[in-house]
Amino acid sequence: MSGNSQNQISKLKHIRSGLAIYQTGRSPYWYVRLWDPVAKRYVRKSSKETSRIEATEAAIEFADSYRKNVDPTLAAAKDRSFEAYARRLDAYNKASGGSKRSYSDGHKILFREGDGLISYFGKYDVGKITSGEMRDYLVHLDSRRPKPLANSTKAKQCMMVRSVLRLAFEDGLIDKLPETPKLKTVDKPRVTFSEKEYKKFMTVARKCAERGDVVRGVKITHKHVHLFAFIVHSFLRPTEKELFGLRHGDVEVRSNPTHLVIDVHGGKTGFRKAATLSFAVLLYNGTYMSMTTPDPDQYVFMPEYKNRATAIATARRIFNHVLDQAGLKFDTNGNARSPYSLRHFAFQARLRGSKGHVNIYWLAQNAGTSVEQLERFYLKNMELSAQQVQNLQTLGDEG
Repeated sequence: MSGNSQNQISKLKHIRSGLAIYQTGRSPYWYVRLWDPVAKRYVRKSSKETSRIEATEAAIEFADSYRKNVDPTLAAAKDRSFEAYARRLDAYNKASGGSKRSYSDGHKILFREGDGLISYFGKYDVGKITSGEMRDYLVHLDSRRPKPLANSTKAKQCMMVRSVLRLAFEDGLIDKLPETPKLKTVDKPRVTFSEKEYKKFMTVARKCAERGDVVRGVKITHKHVHLFAFIVHSFLRPTEKELFGLRHGDVEVRSNPTHLVIDVHGGKTGFRKAATLSFAVLLYNGTYMSMTTPDPDQYVFMPEYKNRATAIATARRIFNHVLDQAGLKFDTNGNARSPYSLRHFAFQARLRGSKGHVNIYWLAQNAGTSVEQLERFYLKNMELSAQQVQNLQTLGDEG
């Protein structure tokens, strides 16, 4: 009994998270108690000090030295940890008012159970994360999966690491941001139409409407044809957030020059006001010819479907039917076309049709994309116009 009472803690002083000093009846000295997060156990050591103040200093010195020896990458203080800054970044992103999809994607990368960034780097000191540590993390991700992640997906993980570390850099905790490991990315082709193919597609679409072709119980009409053309003249994505989420209240007809101004809610890059080409006005007017004034809450295209996912699926089936009828299901490289191919064609047609005069920054901003995307996926693979070919063949003045 007396032995047990001598070992019992009589005084306990918490210094910081995981670190404390205490006394027992066995010794006049204060003992240090430190939690080892790697071994998941307490480490105990005599401070050799009878003064509480001196024992506290000895405990802090021991804790700092121990953690450096156990794992130099671990944060000595919680406010220097990767997790602390990751949570700050997540809070900033949530409050920033950006698109919900963008926030959700970033949140999943940070908090994914098992191998998310916080799960892997959470206890790391922000100043100890290097390019090599990121590369090890990518190896860890692949080791948990039946096949390696795409390099584009890996790049997103690394960019999120840098976004977290950027906050620490701004706070002065690190001198510079580590470089992202070099990853070879292969851009997937943006499947589109040539001018000739698009004209053929629209001609066949009109013939399908005139015949009244039926696809899965749905009769093709000229309004479906207008929908396809509207993508080309508005640059909208054929998604629930953009084209299929468009209501009459989101559309304003403008003149001088004639065009529509569209409020795009919750698109891939968040809210934007988008201007269309002039022909989109005629297409839009044709969607409500039977009404003197359209209901502002009614969907512009295929309003008979309250479930917009059903509207999208129906439009896709009609699009595929027209492709089959026109023999345009695949491009020359064997890539299958989708309704997105109309948006891709819209970019190329505008860039080519303007003969170089369109402002590529304004085009990207209006379409909710970036100049980098236009250059990587459209300009690089676009066929030369007759004017460009003629320019290449021009000879200088030989006189």
